[in-house]
Amino acid sequence: MTTTAVPPGPFEPVIDIVYLGRPHALTRLAAEPASWSDEQLATDLDRMQRRRARLAAEEAELILALAGHRPATDDPPADSPGARRPGWTSSTGDGEISEFFVTELATVLNLGHGTAALRLRRALTWSTKLPATFAALKAGDLDERRAQALADTLTHTNPTVAGQVENTLLGGAAHLSVSRLEKRATALMLELDAAAADERRADADKTADVRVHPSPVDGRATLAADLPTDEAAECHDLLDQLARMLKADGDPRPIGVLRAHVLSALIRRPADSGLPAVAANLTITADLTALEGASSTT
Repeated sequence: MTTTAVPPGPFEPVIDIVYLGRPHALTRLAAEPASWSDEQLATDLDRMQRRRARLAAEEAELILALAGHRPATDDPPADSPGARRPGWTSSTGDGEISEFFVTELATVLNLGHGTAALRLRRALTWSTKLPATFAALKAGDLDERRAQALADTLTHTNPTVAGQVENTLLGGAAHLSVSRLEKRATALMLELDAAAADERRADADKTADVRVHPSPVDGRATLAADLPTDEAAECHDLLDQLARMLKADGDPRPIGVLRAHVLSALIRRPADSGLPAVAANLTITADLTALEGASSTT
């Protein structure tokens, strides 16, 4: 066991203890944050972001290590007892990881299957396509959210293109907003590898789902559907039109509340929803003899 002294901040470790090759920290209790100076508060917030980045990188390394213990060669052959039926879950990995690993990872992390799959995909992208981004995350020089944005944008492009985008953007990534970084990474990727855009859309089609996310307010949740942009716009336009109709009829609730109400009513269709009836246009093609009742065609 070795100890190394470090200059303490308000929440910085007094010593770092290295035990069995892993660092742990003993934290010094300090005065309440309200008594700190602006500089102390800003410094400690910055240190916290760096620690979060390093923890995210460590989690990714642990995920990759565990995935390495679950090779696809251990999976049951197709059409044999225990083999997974295709079409029920999205596949994530590089073809060398067990198809059951994401389910195991979701259990270990106590997260949903989709979230676990996303974390595995990001870890694989950082390690195989964005090594400099991964190194910056490990060092705490790039925050987790921006590293995730690069990984999510460049998952489906090849390592060469991903490396070129990384070399161009990584140096100034911390000074760009997350949305701006995503847009620049996407533009560069499409400029260098237009085929990646089609692959991203195809992959999104395969992994689309409807999910429920908890809300900060007790008793509420967010329902989210991953749809093509044109379909999402059409759905929102219909919700907005019906909500404005309710508003015009004198409903005093805010328009956003009415849109949420309309969505729920359309899906659940309670008898007293008060919404206009939903009609469907059905086109039937049949022989004239069938329409006359002179044929056995059904």
